[in-house]
Amino acid sequence: MRLPHKLSFLAGLLILLFAIPTFAQDMMTPSVTVDGQVVVNDNVRIEEVVSDGPGFIVIHNATDDGMFGDVIGFTPVDNGVSYNVVVDIDSEMATDTLFAMLHTDDNTVGEYEFGSVEGADGPVIVDEEIVTPTFNVEILSVSDQFVDSTLMIDTVIMSQDGFVVVHADNGEGAPGEVIGVEPISAAIAYDVEVALDGEVTSVVFPMLHVDTDTMGEYEFGSVEGADGPVAIDGAVATKAVYTVPHMRIPDQAIVPGDSQALTGSTLQVNSVLSDGPGFVVVHADNGEGAPGEVIGFQAVDAGLTTDFVVGLEGEATPILFPMLHIDDNTVGEYEFGTVDGADAPATADGNVVVFPIDASPSITYAGILQGNMLTAEKAVIDEGGWLVIHADNGDGAPGEVIGAQCISEGVNFDVTVELDADSVTDTVFPMLHYDTGEIGTYEFGTVDGADLPVSMNGMVVVGAMQPAVVE
Repeated sequence: MRLPHKLSFLAGLLILLFAIPTFAQDMMTPSVTVDGQVVVNDNVRIEEVVSDGPGFIVIHNATDDGMFGDVIGFTPVDNGVSYNVVVDIDSEMATDTLFAMLHTDDNTVGEYEFGSVEGADGPVIVDEEIVTPTFNVEILSVSDQFVDSTLMIDTVIMSQDGFVVVHADNGEGAPGEVIGVEPISAAIAYDVEVALDGEVTSVVFPMLHVDTDTMGEYEFGSVEGADGPVAIDGAVATKAVYTVPHMRIPDQAIVPGDSQALTGSTLQVNSVLSDGPGFVVVHADNGEGAPGEVIGFQAVDAGLTTDFVVGLEGEATPILFPMLHIDDNTVGEYEFGTVDGADAPATADGNVVVFPIDASPSITYAGILQGNMLTAEKAVIDEGGWLVIHADNGDGAPGEVIGAQCISEGVNFDVTVELDADSVTDTVFPMLHYDTGEIGTYEFGTVDGADLPVSMNGMVVVGAMQPAVVE
């Protein structure tokens, strides 16, 4: 659910004037915990990082002799314990074994300077060994694309011989009929072409399968137990790929919290698939949960355009509506609404290509509780801060603090918070706070003015969650 029940900022502060524990991160031995995984979105997930001060997780590929090689991705980590750390990687530089190396952040905080600034941000060493566990990956990297009779796969990494199998949509947003199969040798393969024979739906699902029976012959579903999908810990190596106009634009903190100054106004776009030249047009909310005033636009080329920003000139609202338009009149000049019939919205399957994104600090109030570990689906914040979990006070409002976890500026997925097991209630209240005092130590209520709650329009960002309990 996107919109929380909110408390007024003042009321929220009054509720929090109870005894609040300080969630200082105890001195622990720096470590990295990571398991083998399926990679389909060009990022890897590190289960747990313990850092003595701010740091970085740096992902290296492996050299031919099994040593760590080039850097293919990195991300900052906070002081103390961080869970489910996501690191974007260059899949084209990946190998089937990767290294997750912990570095310090001891120069310009947040800027990875190892190798470019002498002595800065070096690897963390414990017991005379660099903290850099290895982990194995199975990788399927593929982009949205217009398809005629072939689907192009950017990168495949498999530990054994297998197949790239392309499924049509079953009508319910899941893999259905097989419309293409291409054998793959155990290795790294680039630019794999899968010939398609069957109806290409608006979304298709390429999937990796192992080859376990007659070599080179795809027998899944026809020979019992043969040629099953590649899966690790229940995660299947498959991805939804759009074959019609589409945009991938993440939630992002553009509108700051009440106590913050606006530092910039751009929208980050991951990718756009456009049938001809077009525009990404950003609309503010009209006040009724629908697209309103245009506050920015950016031209895009035909086909796939990746990793760019849209400058915003109007006033951004907490919810924004990116919309794809065609460019069918003066190329490069956005004329919708000023030239009759020009530059209309693009459609796919009869629907305008538009959707809402969260553009301000927010929490998605869905999650799971396993033991005393609560995982919230998503938290968006405009500065580094905390996801603080409150128990129910018995009257359906936030009570005592039972856990807090550092979160980074931007979008944080699957935020895992360790809770006081004896104080967990059926309903809990996640709340956003800034980290303004000692970085990595939760000090609200113990240090005057430190780590205040995040508020939007005078309302604290907090809401009720009833997490699914997992044994």
